[in-house]
Amino acid sequence: MAGAKKSANNTTPTKVRAKRMSPEARRHQILMCAVDVFASQGIEKATHADIAKLAGVASPTVFHYFPTIDDLQEAVIKEVRRFLLEGFVIVRTDVDAPVHVRVEDMLSSFAKAVDTDKNYVTVWLEWSGSTKGHIWELYKEFYTATTAAIRKLLLEGRADNSIKASLQAADAARTILGMAHTIAHMRFCGATSKTAQKTINSFVAEYISP
Repeated sequence: MAGAKKSANNTTPTKVRAKRMSPEARRHQILMCAVDVFASQGIEKATHADIAKLAGVASPTVFHYFPTIDDLQEAVIKEVRRFLLEGFVIVRTDVDAPVHVRVEDMLSSFAKAVDTDKNYVTVWLEWSGSTKGHIWELYKEFYTATTAAIRKLLLEGRADNSIKASLQAADAARTILGMAHTIAHMRFCGATSKTAQKTINSFVAEYISP
């Protein structure tokens, strides 16, 4: 008669339970696993079951924190938004340094993130190419907020003459965000970190520096 699978010592294996965590810690753990799964499976293809498997929890646990796939997608995208906007742009708004130096540091730090936080960058690249639906609407909001923050930074540079006098802040903000895409594409296509840094240095020297 078929029965529960026995272990070598003829006892039923004990089911492995997920480590106990506070609700906040569990939600954060699941979200971090979701970023990884979205990077490997794609924004549209990742499932609750995929994330549960990586997190070592039951699927209903993932559904408890993120009831729908839209909830999961929005949470991951907001986390990627936070990582990029706060971690690379906002953090440099109050730094005591010429603006062209801050822009170069921003892009250089992002280039390093392609190695250290590859999954965030991978999700961002796919997200930026999603040109329809609620995912695209979220990207347009990110684009507007990010270019506005970079523009504000550049206007500081205009005021203290630490960027080119002829630079149009709004146009330059869009160009700088586009440069982040260029850097990511370079690195994903095999360019070395040294090559990416050289490109950043040339871009800032020719386009941003006074």
